Amino acid sequence: MFFPRLRNQAKWAFVFLILVFGGGFVFLGVGSGGLDLGQLLRDAFGNSGSSGTSVSQAQKRVTERPFNAPARKDLATALEKKGRIDEAIAAWTEYARLRPKDVTALGHLGQLEIAQADRYLSDAQLASLAQQDAGVGSAFRPSSTEKFGQALGEDPIGAALSAKAGAQLQEASVKYQTSATRALRTYQQIVKVRPKDEQALFQLAQAADHLRQTPVAIRAYKGLLKFKLDPTTAAQIRQRIKTLQQSAGG
Repeated sequence: MFFPRLRNQAKWAFVFLILVFGGGFVFLGVGSGGLDLGQLLRDAFGNSGSSGTSVSQAQKRVTERPFNAPARKDLATALEKKGRIDEAIAAWTEYARLRPKDVTALGHLGQLEIAQADRYLSDAQLASLAQQDAGVGSAFRPSSTEKFGQALGEDPIGAALSAKAGAQLQEASVKYQTSATRALRTYQQIVKVRPKDEQALFQLAQAADHLRQTPVAIRAYKGLLKFKLDPTTAAQIRQRIKTLQQSAGG
């Protein structure tokens, strides 16, 4: 991986490695092999225990005091412990609106959003494969320009499977883009709160890089070069910028 000096300076770097490796498995189409990203994240933040406020108790407190930040945080934590990650993300988002300068919470929210985006990416890839598989049978059918092929008509099962997979692909793709956009906004908020913090900018650069948001990643990496970095780290960043620019065709 890139930039060891920066990466070793904060706990979020370890968590981000969890996400990068998990995303790598997804991208390569390899099974999880028992890797529980949610558990790794909970362990990294010391949140693996079963004690604490229940979801129902936390929800009741939020209902009674909707603008109380600690109540929102308790709900987010309770939901996350129960593995209800999508709901936890929504709760953490509400908490962040009430405490927009809590960079620890923002960093945790961003990591959850990246993991969510990775999950939707996996769903999209599986739907794409299903759509391709649905069309395999058409290769063995007579051409529609031939009389026999015209008599057989369209394969209704294959068409139905392809349409279903296409809809799933579209839905997962939209959800991925939404989650990726939200994650970047979260990391951009951290940079806004701490504009002179190189770790915050590095966090944004790596998040954008992982989510394949190349323009954002390039800008963030270039911003890092304005800090006083050691020569090795600066060289690695320049090389990464060059690689991203080449992959983007510019």
